[in-house]
Amino acid sequence: MRRNLRTRAILISSIAIMIFSIAIGAFIYYFASDAIVENISESLTEIAMLGSKAVESSLKGSLEVIETIAAEEPIKDPNVSAEDKIKLLINEAKRKGFARMSIADASGNSVTTDGVRLYVGDREYFKLAIKGIKNVSDPITSRVDGTLIITFAVPIANGEDIIGVLYSTQNVEVLSQITDGIKLGTLGRSYIIDGMGTTIAHERRDQVSNRVNVILDWKELGFDESMHDFFINMQRNEKGAGQYIFDGQKTYAGYAKIPDTHWYFGISAPKTQVFKSIDQIYFFVGFLLLLIIVIFSAAQFYIRILRKNLATEKSIADAAIEAANLIIIGMDREGTIFEFNRYAEIKLGYKKEDIAGDLKLEDIINPDAAPSYDKLMEHIKSGKSLNSLELSLKNKAGDELYLLWNLNLMPDHEDEYFEIVGMNISERVKIEKDLIESHEELTSLYEELYASEETLREQYEELSEKEKSIHKLAYYDPLTGLSNRINLEVSFNGSVLNKDVKAALLYMDLDNFKFVNDTFGHSLGDELLVKVAENIKETVKEGYIAARLGGDEFMILITDYEDLEEIELFADRLLKNFEPNFHIGNTSINISTSIGIALYPDNGRDFKELLKCADIAMYAAKEAGRRNYIFFDKNMNDIIVRKMKIQNSMKKAMENNEFSLHYQPQYEIASNRIRAFEALLRWNSPEHGFVSPADFIGIAESSGLIVPLGEWVLNEACDFIKHVIDMGHENISISVNVSVIQLMQEDFLSMVDGVLKNKGLKPSYLELEITESVLIENIDLNMKKIKELRELGVKISLDDFGTGYSSLTYLRELPIDVLKIDKSFIDNILSTGEKSGLAGSIISLAHDLGLEVVAEGVENEEQLKYLEWYNCDVVQGYLFSRPLPGEKAMKLIP
Repeated sequence: MRRNLRTRAILISSIAIMIFSIAIGAFIYYFASDAIVENISESLTEIAMLGSKAVESSLKGSLEVIETIAAEEPIKDPNVSAEDKIKLLINEAKRKGFARMSIADASGNSVTTDGVRLYVGDREYFKLAIKGIKNVSDPITSRVDGTLIITFAVPIANGEDIIGVLYSTQNVEVLSQITDGIKLGTLGRSYIIDGMGTTIAHERRDQVSNRVNVILDWKELGFDESMHDFFINMQRNEKGAGQYIFDGQKTYAGYAKIPDTHWYFGISAPKTQVFKSIDQIYFFVGFLLLLIIVIFSAAQFYIRILRKNLATEKSIADAAIEAANLIIIGMDREGTIFEFNRYAEIKLGYKKEDIAGDLKLEDIINPDAAPSYDKLMEHIKSGKSLNSLELSLKNKAGDELYLLWNLNLMPDHEDEYFEIVGMNISERVKIEKDLIESHEELTSLYEELYASEETLREQYEELSEKEKSIHKLAYYDPLTGLSNRINLEVSFNGSVLNKDVKAALLYMDLDNFKFVNDTFGHSLGDELLVKVAENIKETVKEGYIAARLGGDEFMILITDYEDLEEIELFADRLLKNFEPNFHIGNTSINISTSIGIALYPDNGRDFKELLKCADIAMYAAKEAGRRNYIFFDKNMNDIIVRKMKIQNSMKKAMENNEFSLHYQPQYEIASNRIRAFEALLRWNSPEHGFVSPADFIGIAESSGLIVPLGEWVLNEACDFIKHVIDMGHENISISVNVSVIQLMQEDFLSMVDGVLKNKGLKPSYLELEITESVLIENIDLNMKKIKELRELGVKISLDDFGTGYSSLTYLRELPIDVLKIDKSFIDNILSTGEKSGLAGSIISLAHDLGLEVVAEGVENEEQLKYLEWYNCDVVQGYLFSRPLPGEKAMKLIP
């Protein structure tokens, strides 16, 4: 009776504890989950709005770049041909980072920078743009390469008339790259859908390429109807949040419409992530409470049975063996097994007849049970009985059995046969282990409950950090940390636009940055951009705003300046800070910058106009020799148009053989004989008349035409000197000027070698003139190529010495043969100032270094006498002869 009452009391207590735990857990879960859902919904909506802002900023930035290009004079000029405009767009596409740009006339006939012609008049983006509406298209299939793309289109206006459409394309992948960076936790995802519900950005790219539409195809795709309802609500509202079932899980999501589009930005996270901590806590608490009650009851039951079996008298043991499922093993003193009962065969998997006399007990014990086995064998050898020995065995399949053994001595067998009786306690051992693990897990769960408040706080802090990251992505350059164009424009509109404030916009572009990328790789190029950004940060004053436009272009906004002198001093300081080399690892790079400056409100009424003017001024600074700054002037537009016309004419000039070479002799002072001729390029254009080399050489370099033109010059000059040599004048050589663009070509050395071999000319008859500024710029690479030319046998002459940046240290290390003194030093010979003796000092220095000296620009006898006095080697100038055509130049040879 007492036992029944005790059993009932335990049962009632267990049920009461379980009901109370479930009630408390449900109460906490209900109120905690409601609060989390409400906060998560608000946070998801806010993150979706920030995500849509990031997408809008990216689209707007690209669209405004296209709009700026469309406003350039050559693009909107109807008299400039489509082919000429495409040439300009090719340069712009490379500079701005576009893969492809295209221009279409008012009828929809377009041509791309790839040279592909196609009709786009039926495209929606064209129809909007031709009506004067700039726009970004929904994803469409490219008619050029068949890829899925988005298109940025703007009208081209000439006055009040729209004469065409300028558009560029980007792979739709750019949208997915934006969404990939905006996620909520490891299981969350973000995506973009268009106005019809079609997926256009997603971490699963197949949903984009297959044009998955949740609204129309949800049944075929196997989605839950709640997902269809959520996307329908998204189409009806500007922003919001909700939930749906996805992959069998409840998912919470927020969305926001992307401004100026029909697209929506969505972000979602499964319930398992949102409720991860609290769900796991309550699930395990409930499970462990129930498990503890079951284990406690079962353990009490089995313990009572074991105690009863162990107390049973030996007289009834044989009758109870089969009922109690005991394992009986008989063995000799060495542990060899001879007896196996039926239950032993069942549990261990061995047949008695297969192992009797062959298998030893030590062959089937668990390696971890070796101490217990040794104890058993000690008792066998000493003839002592043993009770309650835990010794685990492995069955034939390799599974472990936990057994409690008694050693029975057999008096009738004279210590030669022993019997061990084992009870299977594997279940009890498992229960004990589970109890220990349950206790540890329960302790851990209580600690997690205690820390749940801290966990929730950390989740909210994580959301806050992600909001800050998205804001930084939208308004700051990720590489340099400077403001981006959008941030700078916002600052301009807030502090300058429509206010009585003066402002200046400085547009900086690194000189020959493409050469750095091509030579050292984009990774080092990025490191150089970071160094440049740090240089700019150290230079700007408080109140100035520095930004990176993209690529190697930077901008600085100066507001409320006192006078132009403040801007000029700052620009000078910027240029000076670029004079030292930038050191990146073991690489030293010398790079300069060109700066264009536009003033508000004089040069532009808003940010776009000001940016366009600063861009034009920057190009003028590059044309003026780079490494300087220029203020915008309204005449610069006309200059750009003229240079475009010259560039277009130059290509035709090469085809029509309009270029020619003139040759100016160089005389040895000591022998008064002609030592060499310098080849000088001339262009007499039917359209422009005689064009000065100062006007077209720079254009040839910037357009790349200098490479084929320079090769033509080298061929013509070598033909000339070969003819001179064949006439018997073997002591005369030819001097040819080389551009930095030619020197940067990988095949320049092989090209020179090929021309010499093709003409049958020894390399010693060729002298290449390289200007001082070209040689010093990227000196490590240039010196390597010059050394290779000298190894070939070609002479190297340093032209215009004294006008660049050479120091005595450089001059000692340069691998040159001839030093040419610039004409400006020769002009000062007859002056009375400090510069009058410089030419003589340069001659003495060059001779000390073992160099031959050529003085160019000698125009009178007094200059010649001065040079003779200082032992100058060679002279050249109008005193002896102007540059002459080849036939007339040959007549100068005696």
